[in-house]
Amino acid sequence: MSRFKYKDFFPINDSASLKKGNFKNLTKNEVKRWWNFKSITKSEYILDKLAIKQNNICPACNEIIKKSGAVIHHLDYERLCKYLEYNRILKPTIKQPNRKIKTPKCNECPETETCLDKLVLLHNNCHFKIHIIEGRIKKPKKNSGTIGVHKTQEEKLEYWKNSLTKNHKEIIQKSVNLIRELNPENEFHLKYYTRYISLKPSNSVTFKTNGNDISLKIKTGNLIEIKELLKNRGIESELYYKKGKLNNIKFLINIDQFNKNIDLIEIMYKYLIAYNN
Repeated sequence: MSRFKYKDFFPINDSASLKKGNFKNLTKNEVKRWWNFKSITKSEYILDKLAIKQNNICPACNEIIKKSGAVIHHLDYERLCKYLEYNRILKPTIKQPNRKIKTPKCNECPETETCLDKLVLLHNNCHFKIHIIEGRIKKPKKNSGTIGVHKTQEEKLEYWKNSLTKNHKEIIQKSVNLIRELNPENEFHLKYYTRYISLKPSNSVTFKTNGNDISLKIKTGNLIEIKELLKNRGIESELYYKKGKLNNIKFLINIDQFNKNIDLIEIMYKYLIAYNN
């Protein structure tokens, strides 16, 4: 089997980012049209169109894809359906023999090519793997009957080597170098997980990709003061609590912000080293 491709099929946006950005001020009718486009994954008409377009090949693994095992995957969610209305299609199950689902009126639309360019047809299992790596769904537990992803550290390392951009790598490597300089007595190293990269042995810093940015999570130190310092630099952050106790702080940062605020990054890392020592 051909090597599985992950990064090529990560969506370039999602509902949350669009609600805060280009789709922030949608009217009520435009929201309905957007919902229609998001529900295009239920359209058998579009599924058949994609199958023809892709010559019945799943581009993630380059294997033949059958209709029974295929799923429509969004590459881009930024699209409003041409129609406000939708079709109700009978889709019975054993428990719900009269079940109907809402699908957009793709079979009547002259603009389906625009939508097709924002979609891809994948094997259900390939689609599942992509969303695990992307972080949108959790990795299944062992013996759950579902094929797992990245069983070894070597496989995870290989995935991250191919997924991280130059800027991602620079942020992570500069972080490691800085922490090593601040605390040369300890042997710090990176450990690669399915959804994130962690700094060991303390596990106090984790890195997760988010578009061109890195989502940095810090678990120890004066997290409230760190939040205030970030705010003063114009960097948004969020405190997370677990069982009523402050657990970590998360924030997005790109390479330009990282380099510009290297003094602040050093302060944060000094905090966590002092806490761990």
